[in-house]
Amino acid sequence: MNHKPQSLTVLPWLALVAGFLTLMTICTLRIPAAFADEAQPPVEAAAPATAEAQEPAATEPQGSVAQSGDELLTQVRAKLEGLDSLKCELHQTAVISGMKLTAFGRYTEASGNRVHLQYHIFPLIQAKADDVKALALDAEAPTLNEADNRGILTQVSDGEVLYTSWKNGDAVKVTRRSIRDILAAALAVSNYDPQNAAMDLGIGGLRGLISRLQTSMEFAAAKPVKVGDRDFLEVTGRWNQQVRNEVFKLPEGAITIPQPFLPEYVRVFVDAQTLLPRRIQYLKRSLDPTQNIVRPMITLDLRNLVLNETVDDQLFVFQSSEGTPEEDLTQQVIQAIQQAGQPPEEGTLPGIAPGGADKNAAPPTGTKEN
Repeated sequence: MNHKPQSLTVLPWLALVAGFLTLMTICTLRIPAAFADEAQPPVEAAAPATAEAQEPAATEPQGSVAQSGDELLTQVRAKLEGLDSLKCELHQTAVISGMKLTAFGRYTEASGNRVHLQYHIFPLIQAKADDVKALALDAEAPTLNEADNRGILTQVSDGEVLYTSWKNGDAVKVTRRSIRDILAAALAVSNYDPQNAAMDLGIGGLRGLISRLQTSMEFAAAKPVKVGDRDFLEVTGRWNQQVRNEVFKLPEGAITIPQPFLPEYVRVFVDAQTLLPRRIQYLKRSLDPTQNIVRPMITLDLRNLVLNETVDDQLFVFQSSEGTPEEDLTQQVIQAIQQAGQPPEEGTLPGIAPGGADKNAAPPTGTKEN
């Protein structure tokens, strides 16, 4: 988007996933901004776009003419930056420990860092073998009756204040964050980069999410993928050496993250014609060390993208339920920024819960059906 300098953009579905699945606490790592400036090390070749894949092949050879995954993601961020508005549908499927969670949202972002999203969360159900077919990149979007939802998340930002409303049955909770005050606090912390405040605190928008992935992961070369009559570019990444060593701290020789809700890899599918993201998928390696396979954990599809369409300004005005109190989270966010600016304790990074990742693990290749 054509955003104003020193302002925040919010992609609420990321916060939504963080609330429901601890997974997203790892996808929005509050790693110091200095990480972003470091050279990305090479990574093994990426995997094909399938439901289950074997572990990875060799590193791209020196002098390869293939476009690096990091370069492609930078181009995607630039394309998003140049838009006046973006509207799309978000379809999310999470499969963890044999259970499936589905969510559907409508998202609008416009210049001036204005955002509107309404997200419907559907009941948790048992995962089935046929779910693999439903996760194909060219599969039809699931048919969902919005009246069957178990909760509705609404987030609205006029560029100055972010409001979040969570409705669960008859219960409604509303929070607010002053984006201006948060940025001012970030500017006051000498060793904290305010440009990264949004993504470090999980409110950085689609560009912020992609930037955080670039900061905390290393990517294989982009590879072309043909799906039906559409051409995509696929990028696969794994947590980089610094994150694996300093954040996750698994024992030497460990291959997987033991927590079943934390991924090892990310895979991004970019429309080759528009350079816009079509899918962001997080993958989990089998906890059985004898099985060299990975499976999708969370699949987020962006569908029916509409670019640079005139958007009604009223869409970005938050309408609070009558009598519902608003909880102001601004100071909590500011305190998190200030803590992130403090030198971390030995062996830790500010704002990051203990986790695990393997410094020797490599991203997936090959395919295998369930």
